[in-house]
Amino acid sequence: MKKWLFSNNGEITNPFTFAEAQEYISENSNLDLYVWHPSFTHWMPLSSIDDFDVEISIPVPPVALPKELIEEYKNQEQGLFKTLTRIDNTLGNTRAALSELDNDIDTYKNFTEKLNTEVEITLNNVRKQYAALQKSIDEFKKDELVF
Repeated sequence: MKKWLFSNNGEITNPFTFAEAQEYISENSNLDLYVWHPSFTHWMPLSSIDDFDVEISIPVPPVALPKELIEEYKNQEQGLFKTLTRIDNTLGNTRAALSELDNDIDTYKNFTEKLNTEVEITLNNVRKQYAALQKSIDEFKKDELVF
């Protein structure tokens, strides 16, 4: 005799006989029930099991939406599109400004590096001139002492 297991929103039942399963189905009219028994390879929706006589009621068609509600939705949607367009434009401008800033940073970095090199060369020249002048002064003092 087949034993049936049901999963009702993730809660698994104890095994049922066919009669118990029919009773369980009638008490739980939830069509989201899943069924399993050892001859199945996986859980199956109750509506796909031919053994059970399940009545599937046709859902009531949706009520037509009022035009005012549709218009309100369209207006909100258009407002959102305008906002998104404004945000996209702002992001584009921000990207362009950041790119320009990156270029400026690179330019000033290169300028600063060149300037540092020139300052270092100038300082080395000043040091050499100072050393040469110091040497000349020392020689002059020596010569003066000799007189």
